[in-house]
Amino acid sequence: MATASSIPVKVKYPFLPEAREEYRSRGFTLKDFDDPSLKPIVDRAVERVINAIKFGENLDPWKISEDDFTEIASFPLAVVLVAKVGDNFLKKRFALTEVSMIQKRLMNEREEDRVKLILEIAKNFFKMDVEYGELPPPYTFTIGLVDYLKLASKFNDPAWKLVNRIVVKGRVYVEDRELIRLIRDKLEEHVIKNIEEAEKEVTVLPKTLEEAVRIIKNNLPERKIEEESIQMVSRPEAWPPCIKTIYAKLVSGESVSHFANFMMASFLLNTGVSIEDIVSIYSQRSDFNVRIARYQVEHIAGMRGSRTKYITPSCSKIRTNGLCIENGRLCGNVKNPMTYYKRRLREVIKSDKDKDEFPGKRREASS
Repeated sequence: MATASSIPVKVKYPFLPEAREEYRSRGFTLKDFDDPSLKPIVDRAVERVINAIKFGENLDPWKISEDDFTEIASFPLAVVLVAKVGDNFLKKRFALTEVSMIQKRLMNEREEDRVKLILEIAKNFFKMDVEYGELPPPYTFTIGLVDYLKLASKFNDPAWKLVNRIVVKGRVYVEDRELIRLIRDKLEEHVIKNIEEAEKEVTVLPKTLEEAVRIIKNNLPERKIEEESIQMVSRPEAWPPCIKTIYAKLVSGESVSHFANFMMASFLLNTGVSIEDIVSIYSQRSDFNVRIARYQVEHIAGMRGSRTKYITPSCSKIRTNGLCIENGRLCGNVKNPMTYYKRRLREVIKSDKDKDEFPGKRREASS
């Protein structure tokens, strides 16, 4: 099996300038991929995308092509194929898979090489305010306050909050694994940006690549959100703003925090939505794993583990985790999302009855 030290840097980290230069130096155009001699690159690009669909973050980072250039060239070609498939889930799934492999590879580098690569990626590639120096263990790097707040604000884990960090003269102390985690989000944005650029720039594909796109499409999972069945038991128009916000992110394929996932699942369960329908909502996530998602929802429902059905987190906990909308102003300062839902549901049901009983008068009033 390949190891971190035995693989060239430009093969392990295909987004770096030296990898791009290696690919561009051959002068390939997309039409060239109809040439049978380039079939190994096309096959590897398709494999990269299908592996992302099947394995996501669990993909072995060392399962790569034996030929260095095939591995290098397959990355930009895979980006083009993902762009032409035109599936939002695949776009995010591919980016998630690629950056998770990069994260694992960085953590497996020898310390000296890891420091050098982290600085190259953070400082030179992303222009982040990062410095390496002699710091008290376990810290190895410092990051400027502005960059730290910009990146860490996306995390709800209290460990990332500034009050829980060491800050000296405007610089935040971080461990190498923490800095790699911060870089990971930048990388994911970078890969998605490349895909979106390819969506705009690439118009026509040669036959070989059209076939590659067809193969990838055939490997996409069926992802269906049973919105009608959800609406039959839970009324989305009565949901509080925080729940509506998380739901919108989930169905668009965005990743949300662990707390937000728990909060959404517990709320839906307590409004009568089935486990299968809740799992279908999470199927839009780029890191979706049906077995894990079902287990977690069943655990919240009290079917596993302690067999305790969890209640929806209180508004104070939601506020602490940064998920409250406008500090509760829109909800009448209730103490729990379920309180809002029950109150608003009575209003929705009453409104429905009024429409049924006085349809003519309501039409006149609205005209």
